[in-house]
Amino acid sequence: MNPAATGAIRRNSAPTAGGALTLGQEALWLIQNLEPDCAAYNVTAALRLHFPVDTGVLAQAVRATVRGHALLDSVFDCDPTGRIRRRRAPASGASGRLDLYEADLPDAELHAFALELTRRPFRLDREPPIRTALLRTRGGPDILLATAHHIVADNVSQLLICREILSHYAALAAGTEHTAPDDGAAFEDFARRQGAYLASPRADRARQYWQRELAGVTRHTELPTDRPRPAVYRSEGAEIDLPLPADLVAGLGEALAARNVTAFAYLVTVFQLLLHRHSGRHDFVLGYPVTQRQGSELHDAIGYFVNTLPLRVHLDPDDSFDTVLRRTTAGLWRGLMHRDYPFALLPRLSELPRDPGRPGLFTALFVLNEPAEDDPIAAALEPGRQVEHAGLRAAEYYLPQQQGQFELTLQVTRRAAGVQAKLKYNTSLFTERAARELAEDYLRLLRSAVDDTLPAALHLLRHRPEEQQPPIPGSESGTMESTSTSTSTSASTGSSTGTDRAGRIAQMRDVAAMVFQAEPEEIEAAGSFETDLDSDSLLAVEFTVALEKSFGVALHVNDIPRLMAGLDSTYEVVAEKAGW
Repeated sequence: MNPAATGAIRRNSAPTAGGALTLGQEALWLIQNLEPDCAAYNVTAALRLHFPVDTGVLAQAVRATVRGHALLDSVFDCDPTGRIRRRRAPASGASGRLDLYEADLPDAELHAFALELTRRPFRLDREPPIRTALLRTRGGPDILLATAHHIVADNVSQLLICREILSHYAALAAGTEHTAPDDGAAFEDFARRQGAYLASPRADRARQYWQRELAGVTRHTELPTDRPRPAVYRSEGAEIDLPLPADLVAGLGEALAARNVTAFAYLVTVFQLLLHRHSGRHDFVLGYPVTQRQGSELHDAIGYFVNTLPLRVHLDPDDSFDTVLRRTTAGLWRGLMHRDYPFALLPRLSELPRDPGRPGLFTALFVLNEPAEDDPIAAALEPGRQVEHAGLRAAEYYLPQQQGQFELTLQVTRRAAGVQAKLKYNTSLFTERAARELAEDYLRLLRSAVDDTLPAALHLLRHRPEEQQPPIPGSESGTMESTSTSTSTSASTGSSTGTDRAGRIAQMRDVAAMVFQAEPEEIEAAGSFETDLDSDSLLAVEFTVALEKSFGVALHVNDIPRLMAGLDSTYEVVAEKAGW
């Protein structure tokens, strides 16, 4: 049996020469082996090549790039002791191969074909973690696809791989030789330094910090999903484009200057408001990736130089936006002081119960990309822009990627020319309509923050005025689709007998017990929910959302006082909304 399948993975603390892995790489390897058909950790750079391509020369350039880099020309597997090892890929045609396709297809079919090529899962124990392909199109520029597994490439590495291929191509075409700035040795040094760090007092101080930061996190953030949660989390996703108008981008710049904060802190604070508004939670954790490319020697290095950090969010109903922004800024700075502590070790520092139906420590991720303006390949990723490198012109061919890793990922790309945003969502949990509503609500919150029109306190954000309130995500009628939980199995429409009524009241009691974290008998004995919470409590909102999900009804904030009056009153409200 594969040692990974039993969880018998040993840290790569004493690797063989040339085989060092970071803990982040080990975690990615394990994820891929537990979900072998997963393509969510494939990273792709795709370029339109605006020059006559000599396929033979391009194939040589690809081969030189892959075989000249120790990390790209590797396979990853377990040795007999259970340690994950990296070793040189077997000498075969798969190493550094360029696949050629004659793609005489309409634009939409061409895009779908290219996407399919980039979403083939990697078998890391038997093939190199990078594939390249050239799509030869009739009457248009050829398209270069370079797809790697995240275990060997972060977002910067995608650009570096493309740069190396074009540099080798230009040199080969000119009859000269290109010397790559990186052959993989930089990542080897980085992996060794991380191993030394983990044995140092600095890592122990970081461990203590993150343990304090995660203390008390005992519940996963419940987002209002409109599909039943799978028993085992599936990394399936899609994305929604969220264009930011020019006036909003300009206003954002003014708001940042006025408050003297970073774009990251400001935008992630608005994301917190979105998650709070739709989950009702005032204490939760979200994630954000940080680069570990510290030092000039890693500037041009290809590898996985990323760590993900948790941001503990504490919100008080009386907080203003500026209060939350200040608290967020301070939390980000504290976290960055301990940015080297591997994310793979963080779950064991929390009290959060393991749930195979969730992506892990947190369900939502915030990403801010700010590409270097002086990097020609990075500039090529700006929509509609052509750039030149080594005398060769290229432009981006956009392909969505890295979707479904988390339930929600808000990815913002900020350039001098403007700001782009995308909301990536897990399609096992959200419909496109629900995800679009979340995306548009983020845009509304951002505009309100920039225009200084947010309410003075967070508790006023929970529900918009009646005329502005959108349907609850989930169905065209504006009601939450049933999540097929055990509490909703009897919730059918039609006349209700006394037995039905008693059964449904029992179901409501169970929902209340789940939300209030009380025993069903305690809820029944209380006789009135007023002893558990008042109508201004966040739990009242959670209870309303839970009832909507369980019984497929659309409730409103004005119903809360009647819902809190007791089980009989709650039954009457829900029965009326459901038409029982």
